[in-house]
Amino acid sequence: MAMSSAISTESSNLFHGISNFFKQKKISSQVAISFTLVLLVTVTISNFFTNAGMRYLFHHQAARSIEFVIDKMNESNEVDIDKKFLDTNLAFSGVIVRVLDENKKLVADSNPRFPTTEKLLSHATKNRPFFATKGYELIETAHSFFYYREVPFQVDGKIFYVQLFKTITFEKELMEYMSWANILLDFIAIILSVVIGFFFIKKVLNPLRRVTETAREISAGKMDKRLEVENSSAEAIELSESFNSMLDRINKTFAQQRQFISDVSHELRTPVTVIDGYAQILEKFGTKNKDLLDESVTSIKGATDNMKNLLESLLFLARADQGEQPLNKVDVDVEEILKSTVESYNNPRINFSSDGSFKTFGDPTALQKMFSVILDNALEYSDDEVTVKLKILGNIAKVNFIDKGIGISADDKKKIFDRFFRADKVRTKSDDDKSVGLGLSIAKWIADSHGIEFEVESELDKGTTFKCVIRNA
Repeated sequence: MAMSSAISTESSNLFHGISNFFKQKKISSQVAISFTLVLLVTVTISNFFTNAGMRYLFHHQAARSIEFVIDKMNESNEVDIDKKFLDTNLAFSGVIVRVLDENKKLVADSNPRFPTTEKLLSHATKNRPFFATKGYELIETAHSFFYYREVPFQVDGKIFYVQLFKTITFEKELMEYMSWANILLDFIAIILSVVIGFFFIKKVLNPLRRVTETAREISAGKMDKRLEVENSSAEAIELSESFNSMLDRINKTFAQQRQFISDVSHELRTPVTVIDGYAQILEKFGTKNKDLLDESVTSIKGATDNMKNLLESLLFLARADQGEQPLNKVDVDVEEILKSTVESYNNPRINFSSDGSFKTFGDPTALQKMFSVILDNALEYSDDEVTVKLKILGNIAKVNFIDKGIGISADDKKKIFDRFFRADKVRTKSDDDKSVGLGLSIAKWIADSHGIEFEVESELDKGTTFKCVIRNA
């Protein structure tokens, strides 16, 4: 058991060693080695069965020739020994016939110059190949190869022993020649296949090589490198296009990150500057001037609140991007959430109307935040009345926020959900996170998380209609 376990461990280690060696090679080398091994095994098996089949055929044919002679002897009614045993061999070149009497003395011989039986039998093969015919002896000398069989016959009451030899020397030499020729041809074929296959493999793997080279040239500051997609196979074109598309997405992500960092830096600079400025004033003039103290405290508090709202919005989006922003979804009434949102503003400019109760499945806090963001934008960019209308159409509800403000251009409509984007292009201090362009990004994430679709209709200087399409729970 211990020895068998040790052998098993050694075999396992050898297999892992070969496997690790194979994995460390390049793909082209792995394919070339695999192809060579498969070809070598295939050729070896093919040669083995071809050689064995040919040898079986030659041996079987020799046995059939001897059996045919024996059949002719059995059919002959001649009493004369020469005519009975020797004439039957005239049509079979290569079959030697010797006739012995019951005392094993030679009485007839079709080829007297043929070596004696005793001498030939001393060269009989002891280890018979699997393809040799049973009942026959194989005799192999330095230059010849024979099939041998001895058969007893009774003629006119007398016992005779007929010894039959079939030479297959030519066939044996032909097989040896063919074996060596096959080995040589197989070796040449394998070498040619490996060489030609290696070049084909290199050509096939060129797209992967180009991907590797392009990836090495790409850096965060240089994302304009792309793969060529012409003059390639369909798979290579598909790979190149997929890789280029991935680079486009990465490039876009890097650009968004750079813009995001720039926007965050810009938005944080304003409250920090306010806080720093008033802190210096307080440090210089102290707290003796009450009006200056009140102004400084108010401004610092406002800047702090603005920074706090900005950081909370950034934290919300960061958790959302990582899939960690919690949502506590329950059965809710959209009408109740809208009423609560509108009432929290206590703004006479808001005109609310509803077709009635509409149930859906969602997070009430998140939905109220989404409605607040949209309503904030409508109030901020319009001095007129803002209409909030809930329309129910079967199992679908549309919440419309309608204002008559500055409107949004067609180009800007595509970007309004981008982070830090503002249609007016002006960065101003405000108490709400919408002032830095994060509100609609948050609203879009909440909508997507609830299966809500946004529809925006707007014209410059004529106003905007923002629609939330909500489906029934």
